[in-house]
Amino acid sequence: MRVIAHLLGRLHRDESGSVLLFVVGFLPIGFALAAFVIDVGNGAEHRRHLQLQADAGALAAAQEFNGCFLDETAANTAIEDVAIEYAGGTHNPQIGADTPQARVQTRVNATSYTTPSFSDGAPCDTGFVDVKLLEEDSPPVFGFVGHHDFQAHARVKIFKLESSNRLLPVAVPDPDPKVAEVRFIDETTGAPLASTPLTKNGNENGLMIWDNSSAPVSVPITAEHVGVQIALGGDTSTTCGQPTVSCYDAGSSHGLVHIRGWTAGGTAAPKAPIARSVALLPGSCPDPYFTNADVSCTVGADATVDFGASPVALGATVAATVAGQSYPLTFDSGTGTWSTAASIPVPPDAGPLDVGLHWQITKNADGTNCNGGQCRGDIDAVHRHFSATPDRSGPIGLAQVSEAGVMSNTFQRCSALLTTCNHSLVVKIGLLGGLELSTAGGPPVRLRIIGGGSQNQSLDCDPDVPNLRDELANGCAPGYTAHKDDDPPCPSTPGELWARPNPPAWDCVAVQTGNATNQIAAGLNERILGSPTPDSCTHPNQWPDWEPGESRIVFVIVTPFGTFGGAGSTTVPVVRFAAFYVTGWTGQGSGFDNPCLGNGDEMPTNPAEIVGRFIQYVDTPNNGGAGEATCDFSAIDPCTAVMVE
Repeated sequence: MRVIAHLLGRLHRDESGSVLLFVVGFLPIGFALAAFVIDVGNGAEHRRHLQLQADAGALAAAQEFNGCFLDETAANTAIEDVAIEYAGGTHNPQIGADTPQARVQTRVNATSYTTPSFSDGAPCDTGFVDVKLLEEDSPPVFGFVGHHDFQAHARVKIFKLESSNRLLPVAVPDPDPKVAEVRFIDETTGAPLASTPLTKNGNENGLMIWDNSSAPVSVPITAEHVGVQIALGGDTSTTCGQPTVSCYDAGSSHGLVHIRGWTAGGTAAPKAPIARSVALLPGSCPDPYFTNADVSCTVGADATVDFGASPVALGATVAATVAGQSYPLTFDSGTGTWSTAASIPVPPDAGPLDVGLHWQITKNADGTNCNGGQCRGDIDAVHRHFSATPDRSGPIGLAQVSEAGVMSNTFQRCSALLTTCNHSLVVKIGLLGGLELSTAGGPPVRLRIIGGGSQNQSLDCDPDVPNLRDELANGCAPGYTAHKDDDPPCPSTPGELWARPNPPAWDCVAVQTGNATNQIAAGLNERILGSPTPDSCTHPNQWPDWEPGESRIVFVIVTPFGTFGGAGSTTVPVVRFAAFYVTGWTGQGSGFDNPCLGNGDEMPTNPAEIVGRFIQYVDTPNNGGAGEATCDFSAIDPCTAVMVE
């Protein structure tokens, strides 16, 4: 019995079999836990790669926003196509041999993962591309774990660029002034006759209108030649010579528009006729006194000439004279005036064109023949037309004088016969809107970068770079940002500006003066073609079918109106930026010529110009310069893409 008891005790105390039983019992649980862990890892990997697909699709589609200002429908389609392509459609397919991309549903700008693309708005309308990916019924590693659905989402939004260090030392003055004034002067003495502010009054035929229609100004017509001068300011001043103030046509004794003051006084004689009222008539030039056109047009003339006797009895003839050419006038005995059809040509970019009168008679007052030199003569400058030229009329595309709603530039002036000679006049000017997107068939934009010692459109944007050439080749290293109304005023000298911290960015920029022979060509050759003295056109002009990332795409700084109207070295506020596509430049020999001229580039009028077009451009990737405003696809402000979700 003791032996049996002893054996039973040993069996009771022996635990080696229980370990085996425990292991056998835990195996299913451990296997299940391992399968769960592996599937969790697999799911995490699927989700991570799905997020990579969404990010890649949104970022790749961002550059397609460059098409939004050309053709929104095509651009929206391209944005969706590229987003799908890079979100697994062609590139970055979902991982796992048993997970075909067909399991992944892609939605672009959808309100949810199952609603149709663009149900949250088309990208060009919303300013963002939103990619949603849904991987449905993803198989697990172990079948008993169960299938899963995974989701990923990414959004890239297009913001207006607010600051940048990718700019060129090139300024484009804002064509929209803040203040304007009209001045009437006696052109003979220069004495002021009257002045009044002009106020902005909407747009007309693509021009920004300024006038004093709400407050006509009383102008005494006391002189034969009254000039109308215009002062435009980019700040608060309209004083000529001040920074950001431009005056037209105050650099001469002329006005931009001419008013004739005629008199009924004086005694006329057959051999000493007097021109009384003289008016110019519209022809193919819609305004007979001021035009801004790219081609020639014509005007006519109407004149009252007092011979002291009947012009018919005197056998008189009268012709209008312009630039040494004569244009015969026809006498109307009913009205007593001489007039011509609109046969007087006005060439473009000609400036002031004086209209004179040439007269001749064949009979004396007593009926005897009059054939000598004393029987003809000239009456100089009885009126004037102004053909706009950039140096003298700037951005002014329209300039008119009216009284009581009737355009008129001829008034009887004060004399002993007329003591009340004040006229309530309205001056209307229209400014060309230069800062707008260029069109495929439109004219090029010409930026005058350098000039003979006077201010121009070049800037000194980098104090560490000694010349314009290197700044053009490499851009502005310091950052710049738009000047806000509550920012401190710009300093008067570049040195004061450069003493300010940068980064983050300067909100003012230094204006550069002086000439720089061949620096434009050398800088642009290096930037665009890869060498300051290139042998071939390695990057030809692609306008209007340019591609994002081209070396011809640059950013320029928009400065206030009138930035280059003064003299001397100063600083001005940064208003905003503009995207510009360079289509032409030229050199002055010494190996710096542009080999793309004759191969698609547009010829500048001189080596001081850069020719190009304003474009809308989405800069990717974002370098930190995005503002808070959504990109405006109808403007020239460059934009940048930012991953926001």
